[in-house]
Amino acid sequence: MKRKEIAALILIGALLSGLITAGASEAGTSGNPLISLEWLKETFLPGLEKDLDEKVNNGMEDLVGGFVNSGPEGHELRVKRGDVIMLERGSVLTSLAGEISIVSSDGTVLDVTEGAEIPADTEILLTDHRYLTAEETQALFSVTSDTAVIHLSGLYRIAASLETDYNALADALHEMGLFMGSNTPYGSSYDLEDAPTRIQGLIIFLRLLGEEEAALSYTDTSVTFVDVSSWARPYVAYAYEKKYTGGQKVGENGEITFGQNDIMTPRDFLTFLLRAMKYQEGTDFNWKTAVTDAEALGLLTSGEVELLNEKPFLRAQVVYLSYFMLSAKTAGGEPLMNQLASTGKITTDAIADITKDITVTRIK
Repeated sequence: MKRKEIAALILIGALLSGLITAGASEAGTSGNPLISLEWLKETFLPGLEKDLDEKVNNGMEDLVGGFVNSGPEGHELRVKRGDVIMLERGSVLTSLAGEISIVSSDGTVLDVTEGAEIPADTEILLTDHRYLTAEETQALFSVTSDTAVIHLSGLYRIAASLETDYNALADALHEMGLFMGSNTPYGSSYDLEDAPTRIQGLIIFLRLLGEEEAALSYTDTSVTFVDVSSWARPYVAYAYEKKYTGGQKVGENGEITFGQNDIMTPRDFLTFLLRAMKYQEGTDFNWKTAVTDAEALGLLTSGEVELLNEKPFLRAQVVYLSYFMLSAKTAGGEPLMNQLASTGKITTDAIADITKDITVTRIK
């Protein structure tokens, strides 16, 4: 989509109503009540395009606010779907994770990593490639994945979208000590762009409950998991003892398959949560229908069910569920955060203080 088109969509109501009214007033008068085809082609439409260009340029400037000068070394940012980055000449953008698309440029954008001008049909920027705006060039980039991590150096502006801010939810959980991320050296180590494995999802779940330390100190090895690494065994054995997980399959000799490296599904993670929230499996919910059962229990909205059923289940969505399930009611009628507070890891007052400025709303 061209820059003018994306900006026009953002500014559509305010821009077009004023343009059309102003243009039509020149022809639709008592002396000239009809708008001729010739006038539309030769006068109105060219004038409309010129005015639209000017208003879009001015509108985008107002929308994104002032320049940020990140300096030659630059800095790293987490961004979300729909955010628009305006890069000034001589500035550099590097995509570290997620998908960044080039919307338009009024000059030349160079792939410094390749040492060449980017092709005209380029849509998604290559990860870990540095993109430089040449002289007399201003370029617009848009985030097309739920989240992304970028590095910027030079002058830039950002127009924030109204899409779900998974980054803010991850920051809040991290501040609570309930989400720790990984060892990735960028993006706060959150890896929100990745699909979690079952062991990663289980660890995130245990941290959410404040039970990671208890899991790491668990030493009962009487249950044999045939596909679980030694470092992960305490987590899985603890979760099995707590009946958070039953594994995937039990062999003839009692050995259990967990599926450590399998990709976690929404129903896997919700099953962990529903069990921890004391809902009865087989009565309140079933593993195969955990997503729709959670909706029937009033824990998920229809929009969230649609999201989980139709989109890839990434760590961003794991964070989303983790954050909003804190205020969801357990089978006993109290919010899950009260159950967490009973472990002594964090108080409900501390949770309220951290979340008071979070403006992210649930998907309806």
